[in-house]
Amino acid sequence: MSFSVWLALVPFLTLLALTPGPNNVTSMYNGIYQGVLPATIGATGRNLAFVILMSVSAVGLGAVIVSSAFWFYVVKWFGVFYLLYLGIKTWRAPVTQVDETSSFSRSSSSMLPLIRQEFFIAISNPKAILIFTAIFPQLIDVAMPLAPQFFIIGITFLLAEYFSACMYAYFGMQLRRYLSSARWISRVNKAIASLFIFAGSVLASSSR
Repeated sequence: MSFSVWLALVPFLTLLALTPGPNNVTSMYNGIYQGVLPATIGATGRNLAFVILMSVSAVGLGAVIVSSAFWFYVVKWFGVFYLLYLGIKTWRAPVTQVDETSSFSRSSSSMLPLIRQEFFIAISNPKAILIFTAIFPQLIDVAMPLAPQFFIIGITFLLAEYFSACMYAYFGMQLRRYLSSARWISRVNKAIASLFIFAGSVLASSSR
């Protein structure tokens, strides 16, 4: 892949990563309560899931999952229930006062729940498989070696996902200044919970 072709793909992959979705909502929420760096590190979970999904798509299994009603709905309903679980959990979360000047815990143990949460959201979304199965092949020049192109596109997309997570987390971090009262914290929690529930509802109504 030439540098000029790669350079043309970067904005497209970045916009694809910046598209609002459950993972980016999670980064925004984590940015509010954990900070930009922990929320960005948490995106490692989604990228681990995407590496798995890209590998699955590369060997042709992604097309099987997308075309198979059984496996498509297994993945789909796991994602639906997990998003609904996150929505209910966030809705019922205790109102925690946010101190704009507080420091954040950045130990490896505190990162694991964020990484795990992002992983399960990404791995249970059949639409992510569709991206790697239907969109990525269109970006590849079949006249050139396929594996290096797929690798370069994959790495670029993963970096774009880290950038997206950082941007959403930064936006969440900016919301902290408005969370000086329990009422506003409760409203933000319920708003984000509603986004999770809405995403789960949209996924539930989706079809192949």
